[in-house]
Amino acid sequence: MLTEAKHKILEDNTLEAVFTLPNEIFYPGASASACCMIFTLGKPHVNSDGTKSKTFFGFYKNDGFKKKKNLGRIEQFDENNNSLWKQIEEKWISMYRNKTIVDGLSAMAEVDGNDEWLCEAYMKTDYTTLTKDDFQLTLNNYLSYKVKTGQVYES
Repeated sequence: MLTEAKHKILEDNTLEAVFTLPNEIFYPGASASACCMIFTLGKPHVNSDGTKSKTFFGFYKNDGFKKKKNLGRIEQFDENNNSLWKQIEEKWISMYRNKTIVDGLSAMAEVDGNDEWLCEAYMKTDYTTLTKDDFQLTLNNYLSYKVKTGQVYES
């Protein structure tokens, strides 16, 4: 049913961009995964020559805000009191306007109603940002899961 709806949408509209939004974007009101889609209305996604318009995908998860209990999402600032959000916003807008591909942040793809409409399906992972601490945290989380589910016992 979802695939059918996506095909129907693309008959008369072009999917220009999809942005994956921060996990806590609606905190404290709701906890939901969210994305933003931009369409050009009245222009079919498939061109008259049969080619598909390319879609920009942005993995826009880290917006420089921090979640604080009882306060919601709080804007963060650098050591010079400059808004982290303003810097990130400028980068995101530039990436979208220029259709810039950045590993771990964005991708371009030709999609249709059968395809996934999220950046995670198309972007390349930037492994250069991984640290030993990231690896250790993953191992710790996995071990905690195994203990919690009773698959590992401390002896």
